[in-house]
Amino acid sequence: MLSRFRWLPLLLLIGCLDTFAPAGAVEWSPPSVYRSWWAEIENCAGIWADFDRVEWYEVAGSSYPCPAYEGRCEGWWQPPHTIYMAQDQTGNRQLAEHEMLHDLLQRGDHPLVFVACGVATQSAW
Repeated sequence: MLSRFRWLPLLLLIGCLDTFAPAGAVEWSPPSVYRSWWAEIENCAGIWADFDRVEWYEVAGSSYPCPAYEGRCEGWWQPPHTIYMAQDQTGNRQLAEHEMLHDLLQRGDHPLVFVACGVATQSAW
């Protein structure tokens, strides 16, 4: 009976891994200016949430292969509160606020509020 469960720890570990994380993503603490950007995008969208709920990761380079679709990403939000940023793009305010807005809205599409708040990207349309 116990031999049936010998793979259970490995299966549980694999189940906890983020299979959609970009290759090479490492946990990252954004600079303090991100809190100001967060407050501004909150005010624009009329939605408020705790900045500290977001888990931030950076990926080496200026872009990386998108784990969820074909193409490349500079930033990417994954529910419920994970944001990946290309390392060379971490100072890109529009991109950071774009991903923050995904988190505030809790949705991956691009409603008109992205345009209204000035964080729409060409790839989003």
